Amino acid sequence: MRSVVANVEPCLARIAAAEPLLKAWAWHDAEQVRAQARSLAHRSGAGALFGYPVGVKDIIDTADMPTGYGSRIYEGHRPARDAEVVVRLRAAGALIVGKTATTEFAYAQPASTANPHNLEHTPGGSSSGSAAAVGAGMVPLAIGSQTGGSTIRPSAYCGIVGFKPTFDAIPTRGMKALAPSMDTIGLHGHAVDAVGLLFGALSDPDAVAPRSSGHTQSRIIYFPGPHAAAAEEGAQRALAAARVVLAQSGFSIEPCELPSEFGELAAANRVIMAFESAVSLAEEYNGHRALLSPAAIELIETGRATTASGYHRARTLATRSRDALTRILRGTDVLMTFSAPGEAPLRSAGTGDSLFNRGWTVMGVPCMTLPFGRGDRADLPLGIQFVGSPKQDWGLLALGARIEQLFQPFNR
Repeated sequence: MRSVVANVEPCLARIAAAEPLLKAWAWHDAEQVRAQARSLAHRSGAGALFGYPVGVKDIIDTADMPTGYGSRIYEGHRPARDAEVVVRLRAAGALIVGKTATTEFAYAQPASTANPHNLEHTPGGSSSGSAAAVGAGMVPLAIGSQTGGSTIRPSAYCGIVGFKPTFDAIPTRGMKALAPSMDTIGLHGHAVDAVGLLFGALSDPDAVAPRSSGHTQSRIIYFPGPHAAAAEEGAQRALAAARVVLAQSGFSIEPCELPSEFGELAAANRVIMAFESAVSLAEEYNGHRALLSPAAIELIETGRATTASGYHRARTLATRSRDALTRILRGTDVLMTFSAPGEAPLRSAGTGDSLFNRGWTVMGVPCMTLPFGRGDRADLPLGIQFVGSPKQDWGLLALGARIEQLFQPFNR
């Protein structure tokens, strides 16, 4: 009992010290966390996440904590039951520390959260609080989501590991929907092994390929992508330097040109998101429009004006591209590319650009970002993104654990 209760105290102390400025939490009650720890200490059977403090993004329902979805409409809202991912967290023995701040409905309107490396800069979005809480050492793990770039980008900005699994590998029941054909539970962690534990506790085994006991390959496709010119010089240097590090460590790094239509995937993501959000947020738009942000209103109205044929063209492109990527990655571990355009921008400029994430999200493939160095514009963290084939989540995690060790000397 003493170890479980004592182990959570450092996290609570860091939250108490940093939260007034960082604002990573939409809801947190230290006494409730201590009560969870005391109860957990007497539980029989440890569970894969026994005693792990975890933050949960505030678009995910919790019956014993408010869930506001980042919206004025839902201030003080108490769901009737836990989301499925929360049920699984509790079953695995996790300590749910609170609800992490999110942008409104996991879209564009920023939360008040700051970047733990520089309070003037954004932690990214929409999983702002989840990435910031892990980046600040408040918790070792946090749950986020990704419909565009909401896990990978903030993780890169905050200098932590971010993992977006294959679409539907982790159930989203009880998570506020934005675009259901793309909404994906995302994972943030201080290390790849910890993220792997979290993924194992939350995912459906039949939704991904089983873990391999064999040695993973060492072939990586190098793909800056069709939008590479939009990356800052610091990010371009980091991606090139990471390539050298991996090549010197025995990886085969092969440049690759993907079909030209891959350049259209980021736009397809936006078409699908708008079209589906007009349905998902219809009740809020029709009944509470005055409480919505201009960004949410613009998204919904864009979706209402989007034709069904335009929507289906975007979905067809995503499916065709996913199949092409699967063929291209056959016999190769992963593809490496940018996690974000560069360092986190100032908070006054928003939550950053998801340009380097949206295409992978619309295809539903697993992605991971690993921290690699810092930029020269504001001395903030940079990340490198690795993309796997659909359902090859465990292979991506295994490779990520190997690469994480190689990147460690470049992080401070």
